[in-house]
Parts: sequence; structure tokens; C-alpha cells
Amino acid sequence: MHLTNLHTHSFYCDGKNSPKEMVLAAIDNNFNSLGISSHGPVNEETDWNIKYEKIEEYIETVNSLKEKYKDKIEIFLGMELDYIPGIGFTELCLSLMKRLDYYIGSVHYLGTFKNGVRWTVDYNIDELLRGINEGFQGNIRKAVETYYETISEMAEEFQPPIIGHLNLFNKNNKNNILFDEREDWYREAVKKCLNVIKNTSSVIEINTGGMARKYTEEQYPSTLILKMIRERNIPVIVNSDAHTTEDIAYKFNDMYKLAADIGFGHLVYLTKDGWEKQKINYCDENYI
Repeated sequence: MHLTNLHTHSFYCDGKNSPKEMVLAAIDNNFNSLGISSHGPVNEETDWNIKYEKIEEYIETVNSLKEKYKDKIEIFLGMELDYIPGIGFTELCLSLMKRLDYYIGSVHYLGTFKNGVRWTVDYNIDELLRGINEGFQGNIRKAVETYYETISEMAEEFQPPIIGHLNLFNKNNKNNILFDEREDWYREAVKKCLNVIKNTSSVIEINTGGMARKYTEEQYPSTLILKMIRERNIPVIVNSDAHTTEDIAYKFNDMYKLAADIGFGHLVYLTKDGWEKQKINYCDENYI
């Protein structure tokens, strides 16, 4: 199997290690390719996005690693870019897309507080509930539907190479405190979103990052949603959203088995010529 991970972070954003350390970890795990995908710049000051003044250094660093380790592993220059409701991708992000090998399109922000500060769906439950109260008059269903509508809008207009952590809203939905995925309205919101994505060139990631950092007990998207993705023949890739070298291949074997059990005939991986398909292979023990 072609071992790869296209969703990894480094100390250029909120990761703990350098890009080089992430590359060496991938080599140690017998990876064939690796994508470095720093959180792209946003207009707000955050502790998880790359700073404007570090963008060129980041690009130069990853490109130099491509050359240095080209005989051992194929490196791709990427970013995880934020699609913001009412704004979309910023002009800077649009310009960066042209310089990247690929990007991950993600929705973290869902609105602004009354004081104008933007809030995200994944920071913590207090921020999320405040955002829903101030932006959606406490209507959780409306907030969730807007989240999936925003992903649909992003997919339809831009067709990101990869759509990141599709059901990120679930990070703060422990014990179904906000909603139950089995509710008809929720399933309908997801179906509408997937029906848009299936008509694009986008790939959906199976993301183990929430489990790796002990936020969730299930991958993004959930098994329920993965079955819906399979029904629509939308291509998928396994990524770990790694923020440390230790998580470079977190639960990959489990995800390969899960995908096979659900009925996915193949996964995809990125090459310099675009996406390629590969059969799923896993071991009863550990693949990696």
C-alpha cells in the first residue's frame, strides 16, 4: 500500500514539531509520501494559524525538504485553509492556492459574537454555545445546518482537493449534548452536503486527529456518515491531522479496516499528476 498522510501540522502553526521532524517521522514509518499542511493565515490574531511574516519561510522550508529527501519520500507543500461564512477564502488564501501542491478546505469559523470577534465550532463547548446563542438565537439545529451549508458552498464553488474533518461540529457534542446524529434533520443536512460534494472533484478525509488528541472517541467523519459517503462513491483518504510526530500514523490500520468493512473498494493518494486509487490493505495486528 502507498502510505501517506496529507494533513499534518508543524510549529509554523499549532503543531509541536518542525516540518523536518515530521518528514523524518514519516520516513521512520515507511511512508511513501507526506503532505505538510500548516493552518493558513486568517485576518484574526490566533494561536493556531500561521503568521503572515512566516509564510515565505514556511514555503521555502517545505520546498527545501522536498529536494533534500526526494530519494526517500515524496513531499507535498500544502496548507489547511479556512473557508469563512460571508467571506469565503480570503484573497491571500486564494493567491496561496496557486503556489501549493494541494490544500485542505476546512470550516472552523461559523460566525461572530456581538462584539465582532469570530468564533469556531471546535474550540470549546462554552465558546460554541455562546456563538449559537448570539448568532443563531440558541437554535442548535440552525447552526448545524448552516455549518453543512457552508461546507457545501465551499465544495461547489472551489472544489478543494481535500475537505477537512467533515463533521468537526461533533468535537464538542460529547454524549449528544447538542444533537443526535441519528435525528432525521441531522441526517438530511449531511445528505444535502454530500450530494453537493459527490458532484465535485473533492476528496473527503477520514481524520483521526480528534481521537489522537483525546477530544473524540470516533474519527471524523463518523461511521454513520462514512456509510453515506460510500453510498455516493465519494473518494476518501486517511489522514491523522498530526500535530506531533507521534501521531503521524495514528490508528491508520484501524481506519483502513473500517473503510474496508464499510465497503470502500479503494482509497486515494496524491501524486504529482493528481489522485491515484489504491486497494485497501490492512493487518489484523498493526499495519504501521
